[in-house]
Amino acid sequence: MKDIIKQPKTAFLLLAIVVAIGIIVAVCWHSLEEIHYLKSFFPGSFSVEEAFYASGIELIKIIIISLPPVLVIFICLRLLSLFRSENIKGGYGTKP
Repeated sequence: MKDIIKQPKTAFLLLAIVVAIGIIVAVCWHSLEEIHYLKSFFPGSFSVEEAFYASGIELIKIIIISLPPVLVIFICLRLLSLFRSENIKGGYGTKP
């Protein structure tokens, strides 16, 4: 944990990953609540087939909205691996 605090780049990238995962979770939760709202607000007229189509639309919405945070996660993980390989090779953060 002390290494993370000493290297602000690593801490920033890990924070970006956590925020991106939080955004994805929030989008998924919102979509789930939206389907639940429709099902409870229209219990008689909301059939199983309509619930299936609504969930398909929500899945497409989740994929579209979550694409940028997923790209941020992949980029941050790649940068973390590059920083780690620099540290192992004797680059940033090593003593002479």
